[in-house]
Amino acid sequence: MTRLVFFILCLSYSTLSFAQKADSVKWYKSHSKVYYAPPVTTGSIAAAGLLANYLGIRMLNNRPELNLNDIKNLRQSSVNAFDRHVFDHPVEEREDSHNFTDWGLYVSVVLPFTLFFDEEIRKDWVEVSLMYLETQMIAVNIYNYLGPGVFRRYRPIAYMQGHPDVPDAELTDNNNERSFFSGHTSNTACGTFFTAKVLTDYHPEWSTGAKIGVYVAAFIPPALVGYYRTRAYKHFYTDVITGCAVGALTGVFVPHIHKKLRTKRADGSGTAFMPIMQPQMMGLYVKKTF
Repeated sequence: MTRLVFFILCLSYSTLSFAQKADSVKWYKSHSKVYYAPPVTTGSIAAAGLLANYLGIRMLNNRPELNLNDIKNLRQSSVNAFDRHVFDHPVEEREDSHNFTDWGLYVSVVLPFTLFFDEEIRKDWVEVSLMYLETQMIAVNIYNYLGPGVFRRYRPIAYMQGHPDVPDAELTDNNNERSFFSGHTSNTACGTFFTAKVLTDYHPEWSTGAKIGVYVAAFIPPALVGYYRTRAYKHFYTDVITGCAVGALTGVFVPHIHKKLRTKRADGSGTAFMPIMQPQMMGLYVKKTF
């Protein structure tokens, strides 16, 4: 797993260095005045993320089924007091809540494409689209490799053994060991906060109040999705809070990096990276221009 992550980082750094050197070629240039996101660089990082996501999902899906005896030994009283309130929700309504969160996720994930109704953003649709794909791939891989890939926490439904509406076959699904953190909430927040970040970056003339309003609106969809993920008995409250934070930070931070890169290129400064992989040595070459 460590080698896979290192490979992805090396590919990203190599592509970034290559794109910077090839920036004199028109096709490689980033035309946006707000972000530096050349298609080859951003697209390659997104492609590496897609590969890592495929491998991560396969890793999670290949885990063995859960042991029913272990599930039956779980006790709600062992859950912390804050998260324990999840069990107050009616378990019979979990399917409807689950369906709602799916639709909330789908709508939020495609929300950034409404940015292209804005004429200024529409001019940079290729770069913004690839940057968004890159952002979502980073978010899903944080989930795959730093979420259930590391933390094996039972979903709330696993604690409902013995309930007439919860069959044993549902309890032993290996998916029930992926409670921390909420991927639905993370990807929803990633989509909405990316939209807010790009919108406010393209409109610096907006008032502070208007910008705050945009981010407050961006918080509503992941908050709803997160709440109904708890009603669906998929996650505890701490799972959805963490998922919202991860998605929101990723949705804001990745565009912010591209914005900083544009600023640095405008004043002639910048940083180039190149991985060094030899039998006797492995490292990273960094060149800083001031």
